[in-house]
Amino acid sequence: MKNDEILTVKETAALLKTTRQQVRKMIANEELPAVKVGREWRVLKAGIMEFFEQNI
Repeated sequence: MKNDEILTVKETAALLKTTRQQVRKMIANEELPAVKVGREWRVLKAGIMEFFEQNI
């Protein structure tokens, strides 16, 4: 996967090995940058990598 790839909440949850609910909570708490497209959230893979760098 490239870092500029756009992921759904489901794909993000699978990558982080967590639940979709937890990903939505991370988005709501501004721990994970995301953009709402229509009714669905989208997450840049680069944002996930940044989250790891800041929290590991």
